[in-house]
Amino acid sequence: MSGLGNRKKLMAKDIDDRYAEISKSAETRSILSLGLSCFETKEANGDSDTFCNVQTFNLTVLCGEEYVVEPSSLEFLVQHGFDFNKQYSLGIPYFPGNDRNDKTVESPSIGRLVSELVRRSKPLVIHNGLVDLVFLYHHFYAKLPSRLSVFLADLSEMFSGGIYDTKYLAEFAMRHPASYLEYVFRKQQQLNDSRSPKIHVSFPNYVDLSNVEYRDLSKSNPNGLTVSGICERYANHGWCPKGHRCELSHDVSAIIQVKQMNSRRKRRKKRTWAECDGNDESREPLQGTEDYTGKTVANTHRAGYDAFMTGFAMVVFIKTHKTTDLTSSYSPTIQFANRICLSGKDQPLLVQKSSFATTSKQHQAHQA
Repeated sequence: MSGLGNRKKLMAKDIDDRYAEISKSAETRSILSLGLSCFETKEANGDSDTFCNVQTFNLTVLCGEEYVVEPSSLEFLVQHGFDFNKQYSLGIPYFPGNDRNDKTVESPSIGRLVSELVRRSKPLVIHNGLVDLVFLYHHFYAKLPSRLSVFLADLSEMFSGGIYDTKYLAEFAMRHPASYLEYVFRKQQQLNDSRSPKIHVSFPNYVDLSNVEYRDLSKSNPNGLTVSGICERYANHGWCPKGHRCELSHDVSAIIQVKQMNSRRKRRKKRTWAECDGNDESREPLQGTEDYTGKTVANTHRAGYDAFMTGFAMVVFIKTHKTTDLTSSYSPTIQFANRICLSGKDQPLLVQKSSFATTSKQHQAHQA
């Protein structure tokens, strides 16, 4: 995204006010890239290994209308390798709201892609996805409803297979000590590696590799190394004010290991965290963590990669509940459907049609 607007207003206590502010941001900012990761699962029964065929797409898009650009957002994207030259030269063009792109078969359209996803009625998996859903609706589906209740009614019909938020799952079901995306992914990866049955992932063998980007999904090998320090702020929140300039480690595999070691040694009171607060001050190395060393800059942010991490975390989660059918009313995971995590709130946002709101005319036109 080209920006999010006033962060404090996006965290308004009143949920209707929060939706109004997110809508303003969506209507004035643009989407720069869209990540989509499709998982097809196959297994003999609930007690066997699950095999997933996965295709992940990182779609660079270009808004055809004027939009606000925030320097902090662009700086973040540049630090994580986003290519603005590629966006402006090869980005898939779109117009916000009801898609006004050429309707011929030859013309690519993100709006048609989203409409096809809606038509398939497959479960949608997001991570802390309220902002994502508002932006997705406005830019690739239709004009946003003015009321939150109408927006939720639309979503409940658009994604009838259920919406699952892995941040909500991490906090309320998995009970992870941290819930930012890469932490959740690495924890689920660790869980999958340490148990049986397992999840096995395979990717297509692409003939043309010119537009294929590979990411190393393996975990760090910490044997025999010495730690110089873990960034506490990144460890807890997945964000650090110094970004790639931070001298402390942002390696999430190491962070998980340190948290586990500290948990085991809690009674012995031998924890020392090095803290990054954005200032250049002396820091003590982390004590009792002789298994890991060095600074690792987290440079894995891509919309497609984020989508894959979200999907994989969900697949491991449903495997622990011995089910693959998320849409069945008898599925043990149905209790977690249509609940979106709300930052600063103890309860999730429920995606459902209320008796006091109908779906929007824009949505009804799509369904006609």
